[in-house]
Amino acid sequence: MKKLFFLSLLYFCCLAASAAGREVVSLNNNWQFSLSNDLLSRATVDLPHTWNGDAINLRALNQRGLGNYIKDIRIPAEWSEKQIYIRFYGVNSEANLFVNGNFVGEHKGGYTAFAFNITPFLKPGESNNLWVRVNNSPQLDYMPINSDFNIYGGIYREVELIAVDPVHFSLDDFGSDGIQLQQTKITDQQARVDALVRLSGSRNGNFTVTVDVTDPETDSVLLSVAEQVKIDKGTGAGRLAVTIPSPRLWQGVFDPYRYEFRLKLKEGANVLDSLAVPMGLRYFEVHPQNGFMLNGRVYPLHGVTRMEDRSGAGSAYSPRMQEEDFALIREMGVNAIRLSNYPQSPYFYELCDRNGVILWSEIPFDAPEFGADNGYINKPAFRENGHRQLTEMILQRYNNTSVLFWGLFSNLSVRGTDDVVPYIQELNRLAHEMDPTRLTIASSNQDGPINFETDLIGWSQYLGWQRGLVSDVSLWLDQLTRNWRELKSGIGEYGAGGSLAHQTEQLTRPEPRGRLHPERWQTRYHEQFYAILLNYPMLWGGFIQTMFDFGEEHYVGGATPGINNFGLVSYDRKDRKDAFYFYKANWNTTDPFVHLAEKRWDNRVEASQTLTVYTNRSEVELFVNGLSLGVQTPVLGICRWENVTLTPGENRIEARANDLTDTARITLQTGTRLD
Repeated sequence: MKKLFFLSLLYFCCLAASAAGREVVSLNNNWQFSLSNDLLSRATVDLPHTWNGDAINLRALNQRGLGNYIKDIRIPAEWSEKQIYIRFYGVNSEANLFVNGNFVGEHKGGYTAFAFNITPFLKPGESNNLWVRVNNSPQLDYMPINSDFNIYGGIYREVELIAVDPVHFSLDDFGSDGIQLQQTKITDQQARVDALVRLSGSRNGNFTVTVDVTDPETDSVLLSVAEQVKIDKGTGAGRLAVTIPSPRLWQGVFDPYRYEFRLKLKEGANVLDSLAVPMGLRYFEVHPQNGFMLNGRVYPLHGVTRMEDRSGAGSAYSPRMQEEDFALIREMGVNAIRLSNYPQSPYFYELCDRNGVILWSEIPFDAPEFGADNGYINKPAFRENGHRQLTEMILQRYNNTSVLFWGLFSNLSVRGTDDVVPYIQELNRLAHEMDPTRLTIASSNQDGPINFETDLIGWSQYLGWQRGLVSDVSLWLDQLTRNWRELKSGIGEYGAGGSLAHQTEQLTRPEPRGRLHPERWQTRYHEQFYAILLNYPMLWGGFIQTMFDFGEEHYVGGATPGINNFGLVSYDRKDRKDAFYFYKANWNTTDPFVHLAEKRWDNRVEASQTLTVYTNRSEVELFVNGLSLGVQTPVLGICRWENVTLTPGENRIEARANDLTDTARITLQTGTRLD
């Protein structure tokens, strides 16, 4: 099998070497993996991979330590004149690379890509050994110090080999391709885009960079520009201004149109390197009264947070899993996602670009309330690494149209810790220097000066869950509106736990860290919280915590310790909770549906019941045991029939909305008193 893989790789490499420009070969298959310092007991694995199967299957706490990934690759002799890079898209959390026994480099930070030039260490025409030593044990010199999400160890995203001409678009640019398309000035009449290019080269001189702007629907070139860029001492940089008259704008989910920018690096007529970058053109703002606006129009953000974590895989997603997550998100009508609490798979960003979903992308500067560490240590190594992780995120995701907000921190404590405000100021300056076109943002559960440094603030608000009543949110928002309107506030996260296994009569607030988290309570919480938010249009957006249940080893509430049950969809993606359908009724206007709520609560003891239906249709008729209880018009997608009397034994419930139906069977326990 190993020999066959070498031959296959050689075949693809030889094909690649015959073509102009860069060539990319996947290195995802047939790695030899072992834990800790044991390099002899190996198992064959494919990437993406994590060694934390015990945490995923809830058999143990998340194992954090060392893992080894070893692989032999054959580099064709034809590549002897090329520069060869290896790029990792995600290794949690620290990676050290050795090639043929030689140390190549180190990367700290588990959620951004990084690349190494391995040319000096390779033997073209021969077999070469790769060894990646991975460590996800807790550290104090890079983010996150602690977390309320599992940090799964492994090479959990894709790996590729890249062969390029000695003169190429830089692959030494913090894991990016050396190209950032800056949307300098976009209006309905004209779009100015500056192509910022960085070059690397083994020889100095003047080289030509060209940009062709194309319409992908017709594959026609709309305009072209060219510029001379000088390489001196191995590097060069240029800026090419592109002006597009009467642009077709990226209109979010309504029209996510993207141009394609085709860049070529030439020496005379010879093409040395080329890249194609899709890019949608848009402008946006946060208005003090109207909230978020896209291309000059009010555009309410219906958002969720998303952890890249699921049953059976942890963070080691396949493309199919990314697509399944995205499809569920769009089914609910979501048009904005907070990628919580770290940069996620490049493919997921692409799905959002392609389908018009707006993104808040953030670095893992996090401080969970359970942790002994507060998320920040005033230590040079930590500060430098935070700068690097922010730089990597911005440069790697610069060309993603959907990204509008750079997140700088989440729920940091300001008590009993090093003063974090000066460091947040540093991060904010760095973000704006690198990208003057987007807004900075943070999620905060604190009072004080920490909230006044970023362009926007997204409050972490759990009134009605952690304490108090949901109605208290109105009092808090009234105070916020009176006293701190200049903060440009949104809701960065809100939600409540809901276990599918817990179906009870009670509609009283449960103990957040208790075992009983009734699904009905989660549903009613969301109904009330969302209704309140609609009364405050100055909020630029709201993000539900969270779209999916996720692994959290310290989580003790709900039916399954180790699984945070705040999601609107179960950890295995098999079940949509009732709150999912409540939001779908309000946000998805294109896919008609009707849903009978509380079907999982199918064994009841009280004869008098309230029956609830969610729908995006204009009318619903309810039938109990074949008898119509009348037609209702939904309010906020909700129809409720109160004081419905069930009969002992099985009751057949049916909701009809024109040609759509949904049914349930509810058993009233025999012997229940009807008087």
